[in-house]
Amino acid sequence: MRLLRDKKGVVRVIEAFLASLLLLSCLALIPAQPNLNDSTGNLASIGQNVLLSLDSNGHLATMIDNRDWSDLQTSIESALPLTDWFNLTVYNENMNILNPYSISAGGLASDKIVSLDYVCASQNSTYVVYILQLQLSQVGST
Repeated sequence: MRLLRDKKGVVRVIEAFLASLLLLSCLALIPAQPNLNDSTGNLASIGQNVLLSLDSNGHLATMIDNRDWSDLQTSIESALPLTDWFNLTVYNENMNILNPYSISAGGLASDKIVSLDYVCASQNSTYVVYILQLQLSQVGST
């Protein structure tokens, strides 16, 4: 009999039930996050990390200043996984190609190619800006 007279408890239960229905309906309407394990996104982040690590102490710009293309190719090859193909083109500030031959590793691995641009500056007394275009592909990616 006492439970029937205590209307405050019933109202709180109904309020909690409606609040939970509201939260569940909001969660159902929110779209799912895109898949972060996408190989193109992974390749782009790998390429960006390689260029950032080479440029962290100015080593990248020094290799370009000295036109040491073989050392640049070896550095990128050693930083990338063995299953990755790359092609690097170095431009000056006027978008003229600086490397006289292709800086790449092997042949094209797949039809799915990720291209990213990276800007680095020379640390010499003369300020020179270089634009690097790195193209990456992974063996077996479809």
